Amino acid sequence: MHWMSFKGRIRRLDDKLERVKAVRGRTREWPVDPVEFCVQYLGFTPTIYQEKLLRDPAQFIVARWSRQSGKTHCVAALLLWSCLRKRGFNVLVLAPAVRQSKIIIRKITGFLSRLPKYVALKPLKTKIEFYNGSRIQAFPNSPETIRGEPGVNLLYADEFSYIKNDKELYEAAIFSLATTNGRFLATSTPGSRESMFYPMCTDDVNYGDFSRHHVSYLDALEPKGPLKLEILEKLKRQFSSDPWRWRREMEAEFADDQDSWLSMALITRCVDPKLEYIREGAILTGS
Repeated sequence: MHWMSFKGRIRRLDDKLERVKAVRGRTREWPVDPVEFCVQYLGFTPTIYQEKLLRDPAQFIVARWSRQSGKTHCVAALLLWSCLRKRGFNVLVLAPAVRQSKIIIRKITGFLSRLPKYVALKPLKTKIEFYNGSRIQAFPNSPETIRGEPGVNLLYADEFSYIKNDKELYEAAIFSLATTNGRFLATSTPGSRESMFYPMCTDDVNYGDFSRHHVSYLDALEPKGPLKLEILEKLKRQFSSDPWRWRREMEAEFADDQDSWLSMALITRCVDPKLEYIREGAILTGS
């Protein structure tokens, strides 16, 4: 008991020390350039296409990237840098399911191990609060949730092409940003042309304010990105009977299955965001 009491006292003293460091660190200046922040603090050098997204100053951004091209890594770094650069910066993370929005939080928590402990003393699975009053929160894709959250500075929607009620969600998001003149960032691999993600990527009349980023697997091949050509050539052959899926997942192009019984739009509408879905790969590997 005495040893446990001693350990508790040490832990409390350590927390107090970190809070003192946090107060002193409020005047700290983090790099103005997010790419410099990644190199200097997070230990990775962004690719050319990641640099373009990190340095894009646009208020509305849509990123249509290939699978496994480093999107989550890049966005997590951007959200973290934004919170450290600005006091009281409020970020909301949305996805088709809460489980997916937690992935960004988990990635950011991984980055925190490279930063001083006082930056974020007790990160949670769905929320990270920073020493300067900024915070990042993961929410379910509910318009009511966004309407009830005041002072949103950046709203990030992951896999936006697959979010149910995306139009209502986007309208709620836009008005929540109106009081802060905040930013909206949507990323996804292409899904149905009936989703809002499609006009954001293609409609110059109504969505001309959007800065668009398109990354195919060809842009992300080594040494330009993390993808390896040898295995991708094998995978492309395996998907020869389903070329439309290959186009969506790896070329990041909108392509509906021409001979399918069920359209992408119908399948997306049937997804229940409240359920926890197990990926096909996890079932096959037994993990």
